[in-house]
Amino acid sequence: MLTSMIRVLHVLNGFHAGGVETQLLRILRGYDRSRFHMDACVIGDDPGPIAEEARKHGATILFCRKSPDLMGFCRRFSRLLHGKNYDIVHSHFEAWSGALLRGARMAGVPVRIAQLHGIRPWPAEESDPISVRAARAVVSVWGRYWLCCHATHLLAVSRAVMEKRRLICRRGGLVRLIWTGGVDTDRFSPTNPLSRREPRQPTILWVGALRPIKRIDLHLRVLKRVRRELPEVRLVLAGQGKQEPELRGLARQLGVADAVDFLGLRQDVPDLLRSGTVFLSCSEAEGLPTVLLEAQAAGVPVVARDIAPNREALCEAFHPFLFRGDAVDEAAIQVIRVLTDQRLRDTLSIMGRDFAVNNFCASAQIVILEGYYESWRNSGKEL
Repeated sequence: MLTSMIRVLHVLNGFHAGGVETQLLRILRGYDRSRFHMDACVIGDDPGPIAEEARKHGATILFCRKSPDLMGFCRRFSRLLHGKNYDIVHSHFEAWSGALLRGARMAGVPVRIAQLHGIRPWPAEESDPISVRAARAVVSVWGRYWLCCHATHLLAVSRAVMEKRRLICRRGGLVRLIWTGGVDTDRFSPTNPLSRREPRQPTILWVGALRPIKRIDLHLRVLKRVRRELPEVRLVLAGQGKQEPELRGLARQLGVADAVDFLGLRQDVPDLLRSGTVFLSCSEAEGLPTVLLEAQAAGVPVVARDIAPNREALCEAFHPFLFRGDAVDEAAIQVIRVLTDQRLRDTLSIMGRDFAVNNFCASAQIVILEGYYESWRNSGKEL
């Protein structure tokens, strides 16, 4: 059995605020340094505002800017890897993974992992020009083809993602596994798991990007419906995005602007979650919604859209609080039910916290990933 240090290179777009980046920082912070060394490669235009934290954890950050010229991108990545003796390249993409893993294979890297984080691999924006859409199409088609040819392992953050993306890699022998990444359940723990302090004013909370796919417009409509019965309720939105001006306008149009707080990007998310009465998610699509795991870890009851990834992410006790599609009234009824029943909130808080700790603890997930890495490298099998 091989016993030398296992060298791993993670590849991502950049260290910006987001689920993938936060997950990777947790890995870099907590992996076993007696058995592994881990670096990162950024393929976006800049390393991102939290890249320095990755360096503080001992990671060297490499750069290989992505390009629709996939052949050239592949060759540049291969040259970047030569002489660095990586045992594993772990790419946190779908479409771009094809060129990256082809380059890794050319450089002699034996274990080549593509991790799928989303149901929708590369959603286009309506404002994208035709040239950008065409480039996306090329990258997507060739990227997936090369992924099928050159990946040795395929990871997905949820069963829903693996099922939805099952057709991208039909090659026999490809190892397919679910690895969630988890959340820092200690950092997001309630101040007191058995008696979480409730805010003086009932609060509906959302934390995340202000993007169309997140359907923050529905949050505003649910708020309007809830305030018919509970006029003191506020909606707190923590996050940023190009949609914010449009959402502020909709809040004014609906007559709820004075009950909505747009907080922007926040660094105190655990405290913010602990301050909420109920967490509401109207998102149309997710891979594995990390923020719902964090909310449960913080002891916050959740009302969410009924989509497959949410059912995986949420304790079964929360499933009756899932609502269908754009059913504003149905969502509002569930929110009101939670807001008006202290005993129910206490029960959901404890059950959600236990579920997050038992199933999505990040430290346990890192140990699982290290076991995969070690097993795959030591098998010496080129798939």
